[in-house]
Amino acid sequence: MAAYTCWQDVLDDITNRVKKTKTLTRFSKLKNNEDRIEYCLRDDFIRSKVQQWLNIMCSSRHKKYWEKASELRAEGNLCFQEKKYSRAVEFYTQSILAAPFPKSEDAGSHVEELSLGFGNRSAALFHLLKNEECLKDIDKAIEYDYPRDLRFKLLQRKGQCLMKLNQPALALEAFQESLKLLEEARLDSRRIARQQKEVEALIKTTEEMEKPNEDETDQQSHILPLSYGPHPSIDSASSAIDIKYDKSKGRYIIANRTITAGDTLFVEEPYASVLLPVHYPTHCHHCYTKALAVVPCHQCSQVRYCSQKCVDESWEKYHKWECGNLDSLHSVGIAHLSFRVILVTALSFIQEHREELVKSSNSVYPFDFPDGKYRTNYFSVFHLVAHEDMPAEDTFQYALTALLLLMLLDRLNYFATLESQTLRERLISCNLNTRVGSAPSTPTHKSRSPVHSRLSINSVEENDLPTGPASLEIFVGGLLLRHILQLICNANAITELQAAPQANTSSVLNQRQVKVASGIFPSASLMNHSCNPTVISSFCKNVLIVRAICDVEPNQEVFNCYGPHYRRMPREDRQRSLLEQYFFICECDACVNEDEREQRFQALKCSYCSGPLRAPDNTNRTSCLDCDKSQDCASQLQKVFTAHDMFVQGLQLAAKGNFKDALERLKKCHKIREKVMYKYNRHLSEVQDQLACCYASLDKMMLAVEYLRPTLIITEHIYGKNSIEYGNELQKFSDLLINALAQATQEHASCDQEFRNLVEETRSVLEKSYDIFSIHYGPYHESLKEIKEKQKQLDAFLER
Repeated sequence: MAAYTCWQDVLDDITNRVKKTKTLTRFSKLKNNEDRIEYCLRDDFIRSKVQQWLNIMCSSRHKKYWEKASELRAEGNLCFQEKKYSRAVEFYTQSILAAPFPKSEDAGSHVEELSLGFGNRSAALFHLLKNEECLKDIDKAIEYDYPRDLRFKLLQRKGQCLMKLNQPALALEAFQESLKLLEEARLDSRRIARQQKEVEALIKTTEEMEKPNEDETDQQSHILPLSYGPHPSIDSASSAIDIKYDKSKGRYIIANRTITAGDTLFVEEPYASVLLPVHYPTHCHHCYTKALAVVPCHQCSQVRYCSQKCVDESWEKYHKWECGNLDSLHSVGIAHLSFRVILVTALSFIQEHREELVKSSNSVYPFDFPDGKYRTNYFSVFHLVAHEDMPAEDTFQYALTALLLLMLLDRLNYFATLESQTLRERLISCNLNTRVGSAPSTPTHKSRSPVHSRLSINSVEENDLPTGPASLEIFVGGLLLRHILQLICNANAITELQAAPQANTSSVLNQRQVKVASGIFPSASLMNHSCNPTVISSFCKNVLIVRAICDVEPNQEVFNCYGPHYRRMPREDRQRSLLEQYFFICECDACVNEDEREQRFQALKCSYCSGPLRAPDNTNRTSCLDCDKSQDCASQLQKVFTAHDMFVQGLQLAAKGNFKDALERLKKCHKIREKVMYKYNRHLSEVQDQLACCYASLDKMMLAVEYLRPTLIITEHIYGKNSIEYGNELQKFSDLLINALAQATQEHASCDQEFRNLVEETRSVLEKSYDIFSIHYGPYHESLKEIKEKQKQLDAFLER
């Protein structure tokens, strides 16, 4: 077992061993997930290998130790003294995560450790001007019994934060409380007098502050309501859509009225979701908000939360089972989400509705139900498509993963939580002395042959194949497998938009969607795929927002894109990707009516009409997509290779900060590409973008503007006028324009016509980008706030 480095190694080892026996052949004959799980469970070799891995992964519980918390807090203190406040915050956070809660046995006599961590972190946050986060930490420090002789410092800090947040009345209360607590401080009379004088001065300043306007509203992010109101049957969906069913297409979504670009069609919280482990240090474990002043779990040191509310909701729904066991769950990747689906559903719900779930398992849900209503509880997840007709070896490995999760549930005594203990019809644990296959205690089930202890790999004989209805535990194991098979094609990436400066300059920004979590959204999953979709998905924390990006007429289908987009991936690659992951051949309009559009954006220039040339044959002969004239392109191809070498050299020089030499190479590359490439070739915009970056790095903003401007036209043609790619390019261009205007103002060139033209161009660019971001993300997105700030800057330029 020591040779295994990941769960996939275990799966491959078991699979290779059983291939030498009849086990895999017999497994392939099983017709349902419950039988597959019990078949694997009955095999001593399989069960023992899974149990060994589980034992290894459960060995680390991520417990809390006051010694570790104290050590980390000391590291934070050193950073604080050196005024490295951001590093201090992280050390204090790690100390908070490691510190036992005051009333726990692990705290011993060091009950103050957690409160000291919060108190110290509040000081670092105060210096970082994170006033709201600082206040939360002060409240937490006091909640966990921060030493009374030191509390005067916390209350003074609290008052100062409230002053900065324009809350004088509350600040005054905090300062007055600080004065009272000074009487309990262990300070000499001189220091007490100095402290009193300092607080009294703050009180005087506070009393002179103006009262805030009570009509001011909090301008935080909002989620727009569903356009046209909520659907009567489909929670989280707009009334503008309906569900339809077709044998070939399955369930799908249509418009029941005219839908306009920008309409919100789905606003859906995930039924279940999991944060990617790589984002544990930066995001809330429950709602996926980026958080600085995090709150810990009261038992483990592995997860972070943005608030006590998220702590409590997470614990109640799933973390009470996962706490200390996340290493095991991380090892199975996306299957962790299957485990979480079961936890948030609750065993009591599964038991109560088991018979209905079984009866409906082969129905065209919801159309076989009397009320015809689409329920968005567990039933909507249960009836998502699960691909069970894949190769036996793949299904076998997924079944082993489901078995691992089932054995973990049993290890956690999950099946002992119901009021009736008789529901433990069959022990799932790896105690080989128990009869895993013995008859259940309830009379409604048929008995099965008992499992005897066997040493060989091929321990399951033909007459040991499962028969009869499964126990509750085995039924749950079948559900785990069902959800794993569903997640292959129904899991959604939960993303957030992140911006990062390009190399060597902070004036040009690139934005990209970064996956932070995986979730299952049953209502939005009803949409079928198209490589040319009618909707775009975005997220506010973990809430999925689906908005139309084009008009949709009544009775037309509403399409989502499962990843391969016709503007971003060639047809053959899209077809391959969809077949491998989703098991279908796409027949959308973009695939059926493929018109060599991708060739246009990588094409050479026609020597007759300047149109795009087709890909050349092995003799370097080609023809034009527009005028169809045949021609030789050997000379052009040679120049393309020369230009590529110059481009690479330019990039290398720019990376070293040698922008002047980089510009020399890039200009030569640009000159060649302009001569031989079609005007919308993406490689032409590539070099123009790099030229703009170099000039921006040299603070020559107008030259940067001149080179970046043509990329807008190419980007619009490649991705479309409402695409987020075009919006991002407009944002990037507006950054350069603002910098160019600022530079012109400093050079006293703000009165000429060229300056005014630049102002109007900037205004137009901002309006276009505002419209695009509004369609994709709604009116409260962070990018729209940035655009409004730029518009204010424009007005300020004109007033000078």
